[in-house]
Amino acid sequence: MLLAALALDVALVAPGLPAPCALAVNPQGTPFVATEKHIARVVALKTWQPFAQAAGRPAGLAFDAGGDLWMADAARHALVRITPWGQATVVAEGLKTPGQVAVTPEGEVFVTDSEAGQVLRVDSRGRLTRLASGLERPLGIAVSSGEVFVGDAAGGLWRLEPPDRKPARLAQVEGAAAALALDEFGNLYAGHGGRVSVINRAGEVLQTQAIPGGEVTGLAFGGLDLKTLYVAERSTGALYKLRVAHRSQRLPWEPDRPLRIVQPPDGAILNRHDGTAEERGLRIVVEGFSAGGLPVQVNGVSAEVSDARFRAAVLLQDRDTRITAQSGGLRDAIRVFWDRDSAPRYRFSIDDNIWFLRDIAQNADRYQSIFDNPYLAFWREMNQKHGARFHFNIYFETEGFNLPQMPDKFREEWRRNANWIRLTFHARANDPARPYLDASAEQIREDYRLVTREIRRFAGPEVLSPFTTVHWGEATRAAARALRAEGVRGLAGYFEAREELPTVCYYLPLAQWTYLAGRDYWHDTSEDLIYIRHDLVVNTVPLEQVVPRLERLAADPHQSEVLELMIHEQYFYPDYKAYQPDFRQKVERALQWVAERGYRPVFFEEGYLGAPRR
Repeated sequence: MLLAALALDVALVAPGLPAPCALAVNPQGTPFVATEKHIARVVALKTWQPFAQAAGRPAGLAFDAGGDLWMADAARHALVRITPWGQATVVAEGLKTPGQVAVTPEGEVFVTDSEAGQVLRVDSRGRLTRLASGLERPLGIAVSSGEVFVGDAAGGLWRLEPPDRKPARLAQVEGAAAALALDEFGNLYAGHGGRVSVINRAGEVLQTQAIPGGEVTGLAFGGLDLKTLYVAERSTGALYKLRVAHRSQRLPWEPDRPLRIVQPPDGAILNRHDGTAEERGLRIVVEGFSAGGLPVQVNGVSAEVSDARFRAAVLLQDRDTRITAQSGGLRDAIRVFWDRDSAPRYRFSIDDNIWFLRDIAQNADRYQSIFDNPYLAFWREMNQKHGARFHFNIYFETEGFNLPQMPDKFREEWRRNANWIRLTFHARANDPARPYLDASAEQIREDYRLVTREIRRFAGPEVLSPFTTVHWGEATRAAARALRAEGVRGLAGYFEAREELPTVCYYLPLAQWTYLAGRDYWHDTSEDLIYIRHDLVVNTVPLEQVVPRLERLAADPHQSEVLELMIHEQYFYPDYKAYQPDFRQKVERALQWVAERGYRPVFFEEGYLGAPRR
């Protein structure tokens, strides 16, 4: 018997949610909670912000493989699909009291209809059909490959058995079974009253865990290893989490192809540390999965196959290589990129810039040079002492100033210093926080053009770069696609987890941003965008930890070839509330370290991500 142990400790994730009634976790690993007022996105521990106003009364949530959120709307008696930028479309109407929602990897959507006593299915074309009827107030629902489980208001747990989907009782629990979830071994997790119970496939209750409050309304797996179970509870208005022994069942966005390449992942950027350098190229190892252990060829060469895993050597000779695995009529392909002329290099970027530009504008009659500004003078000093080059990501406006007020009298000076200065779009303004988290393409495009147009006017095109960091490092796929259409080639971010929640990861799904957490870079082939990981945010570490932190990075060849150093403008100023008196010393200590270790200062638009092309 496979036991599905629950943690003894229940941890609070997000308080202050007004009457949470449903829960879902998106492909990135972020929990979303439906409340009586809106859908809330948990952005950090004990921090949430509205994602979309509830036009009706949310009753159920589930994400599909594309990242769209499906919401059962009990007020409109409808099933609604919501894009990552909050655009809602009614897909199906006529439901009596729609409840919880579940989505399969095949794109089918299931929803309970409590008062009608039925379970409905919406196929990938949006067609609504009745799957089962005659149920007694069905509430929770969970689906797996070919199986559907339903919980009812009386605590009954049912399996809808094919082919006719006749309900068969699996187990009985105390209280309304309002929320269900499945793990990888088919154990059913039921939220009922103030408890979460685990029921195996034989209907045995393996364990029960008490949850604060008395009304569990949502369950969803998440976390880095998908062994964290999030629990929404109505009476305390909170989201909790607990650890479980097994990960979730396969989620809609996880691949399950019988033949698939696992390593390297699609979009991997490889360098001298990822294989063996030969006269003709870089020899790497390709690994994958082959159901049934059938023979596999990789780029025409027979692979070693053992225990349904295959392994083959591939020689990279071009910067962009397509790797194809074939077995009978099955086929899988990826693209990898070779940083052929790679060498240790670094870029130093500064975020949240606007105040130094305001100072230059306000003192334009008095200043003879942009370097009369103390902040910019400091960066010139670092350039002259260490040969460093600096990339400034700037806002369009701040209190009492916007970029159209910036004079063009210093334009030639900006252009003369373009060999070590870059200016690019960061955001429209510092506030609100996470401005592009739910942004449409139109919103970010407008802001990007505002900033870029002004940079061209007052500083010249020479200082522009096709690489930038979006404020807070969060953006929808649609917003990132809009930036790519404007000429942006790459974005920098943290790509890290804080309390298991994605932080500064743009739109990237869990598998991609966790890969980037241990790498220098990655290429999203679907959007043709390069992502570069920030290695050290200088203002976040004490002065004495700058070098030890860099030394730890240097010990990992997959994180030390391309260093991205970053700091924020505001910590430079003594009148800023969080002023760092050792701002200058931190910057210089980092620059001294990279210089001593032989790192070369670059801009990523030069050569291939700063590596000169041969």
